[in-house]
Amino acid sequence: MSVPGVVPLSTNEQTVLYQLVRCPTLSDQEICSRIDMKQSTFSTIKKKLREEGYFYTSYLPMFQHLGCELLVVWYLTLNRKTRTEDRLALTRGPLLAANDLYTILSESNQAIVMSVSRNIAEHVRVSDELVQLYEANDFLESLHYVLFPFDVSGLCSFFDFAPLLNRIFDIPDDPGVNAIDITSEPVRCRVRTPEMNDLEKEIFLGLVRYPEMSDSALSERIGCSRPVLSRVKGRFLEERLLERRRIVSLEKMGFQILTMTHSRFNPLKPMMRRQVCMQETRRVLTPIFHVARDPESVMLCAFWNFEDFKHLHNEYVSFCEEQDSLVEEPYTLAMSIPRLFEVKWLVFEPLARQVLEGL
Repeated sequence: MSVPGVVPLSTNEQTVLYQLVRCPTLSDQEICSRIDMKQSTFSTIKKKLREEGYFYTSYLPMFQHLGCELLVVWYLTLNRKTRTEDRLALTRGPLLAANDLYTILSESNQAIVMSVSRNIAEHVRVSDELVQLYEANDFLESLHYVLFPFDVSGLCSFFDFAPLLNRIFDIPDDPGVNAIDITSEPVRCRVRTPEMNDLEKEIFLGLVRYPEMSDSALSERIGCSRPVLSRVKGRFLEERLLERRRIVSLEKMGFQILTMTHSRFNPLKPMMRRQVCMQETRRVLTPIFHVARDPESVMLCAFWNFEDFKHLHNEYVSFCEEQDSLVEEPYTLAMSIPRLFEVKWLVFEPLARQVLEGL
């Protein structure tokens, strides 16, 4: 798809980027076999895409498997009489110091905040401090947050960009990328607390902090053997304490709109009916983040422009209304990506360190 002002990727570049995002745990050689491409061609394209900022590799902690109980999505309406730059000058320090808050996006008179807390008491402490900070400076008009206790929630997408790329690149023959079952074990969250020794904690934090580093370089930095690091990393991935992701730059790809949509579902409708709507949501809106519990959900979605957003959002709402699955029109907050202030974007290491210290 062509976007004004954006240099389009070639077919090979689209294929490589998609496969890197779709299969983040596969080796380059395995991906080359999957797409029948020479490794030299693949390596050249991958290097170009990474150096030009189209993607980066990250290890995302699965905090529900580290004993954390609560994920929260906040959305704020801010005083229009104050400028974003002035607000950030006073709040950036405290916001950066709040480990529970791993993503903070602000634009014009609105903001999105995402947090993970070990328990409800920690959430209340952080929320009280945030409200006091903004109220003291007359920055806040309204604040809403949606609570997702992990034990009764489903994490349908945790910054998985593959469905989005599948939609915009129109890649055929990959139906599984949009498949989702909110009752399945990988999606359904279950809080558990692992046992880790000091070396394993250092490896965990090393992977989160240096995700692009090779096993040999990271093992040397930590002070352990490469086979030990590889074995421990393999266990973390197998037990889903960590998820390897390729994070795509929305701005580099030419997206103009980022939305947060809060939907409330009809509690009288059977779960199977809501499951159909969740599947349609993933197919139509291809959210990069999507968390749900009975009976509400929150998702982050990216769109080329306002027209693209309205078209796909209306398709999603119309389908849900046909199913009589919504109790009201979803609340949607739309933000301009070129004008977005990223106070934090997927900053997990401070929170991971705090959580591991308590194990």
